[in-house]
Amino acid sequence: MRLIEGMVHVARLPLVTPFRTSLREVTAVDDVRVTLLADSGHQGLGSASPTAAITGETTAGIVAAIREYLLPALYGRDLDDRNATYQAVQDALQHNTSAKAAVDIALHDLYARFDDMPLVRQLGGKGTTVLTDATVSLDTSETMERQALSLVAQGFSQLKIKVGGRDGDDAVRVRRIREAVGGHVRLWVDPNQAWSVRETLDQAEALGPYGVEFIEQPLPANDMRGMAEVRSRSALPICADEAVYGPLDLQRLLDLRAADILNVKLMKAGGLTRGALLLAWAQAAGLHLMVGSMMEGPASVSAAAALAQAYQCHYVDLDAGYFLHEAKAQGGIRYEHGAIVFPDKPGLALTWQGQEEGLV
Repeated sequence: MRLIEGMVHVARLPLVTPFRTSLREVTAVDDVRVTLLADSGHQGLGSASPTAAITGETTAGIVAAIREYLLPALYGRDLDDRNATYQAVQDALQHNTSAKAAVDIALHDLYARFDDMPLVRQLGGKGTTVLTDATVSLDTSETMERQALSLVAQGFSQLKIKVGGRDGDDAVRVRRIREAVGGHVRLWVDPNQAWSVRETLDQAEALGPYGVEFIEQPLPANDMRGMAEVRSRSALPICADEAVYGPLDLQRLLDLRAADILNVKLMKAGGLTRGALLLAWAQAAGLHLMVGSMMEGPASVSAAAALAQAYQCHYVDLDAGYFLHEAKAQGGIRYEHGAIVFPDKPGLALTWQGQEEGLV
């Protein structure tokens, strides 16, 4: 099997409501979409969404990396050697993990369609659903309480609370949400690198009575030693997110014992191939597993959900697709009562809509 054509287009996907964290505010997602056409008659779809504040990538940069480096690395290659093809994507250029993720996902989709198998099965998953959280965006405590109640009414039983407001009200936000939703809803908090070591330790003590299960990436991504100190002293488990992109980061985290949980995101890891590697390594080391996403489009969220199901992750943070006002795609996963439901069709079972509008 050989690649006969690779195409890239960008779809602008508006959100239902603005998404706010301590790092940024988002009202729409740029979804850089890849379509691979093979001489077998099969196609593969993949996508990536830029999060410059985290990965450093922009829409234009992702498009350029795909068109100038990643697609050329596939032309003329024997795609039947799957592992070598996945590696060719990683070797095509340094960094640019989101761009690599888009092409890596498209290859996995292509192979799953060729094998006439849903992607979740191709990755080793056996279930048809996976529970996900829903995110309560950073805002005033009153507004966040209303968000939480609305999400629970929509069927979500796990909430990730964005904190790091730098106004002294983070514990108030969590307390109000706990009191509003009751004790049956699972709560996680994510300051997105906004706290110091001292603040994290103080907040862990303050949040403990509200049944918070863990704190995600409280410190700046480059402060791994600070993460290790926090983890050794915190009253709550610590999850690493932005601190880990690839194997070298994970090895340092394990050496320093800097986290209890690892959040793997395809945009950081460079796709499903590297994401699976990180999950397997973290699992063997005894960490609890989480698969999450940035604000992304349906293809990459669907792929991440399949990976989460395959590895039976303890935590799943893949609500991004739920908050899209318009996905500009048909098929794929759907959300039902706080769960992601996988299609029983080959690959991602997605088709693009409005592709001609975003050709680049």
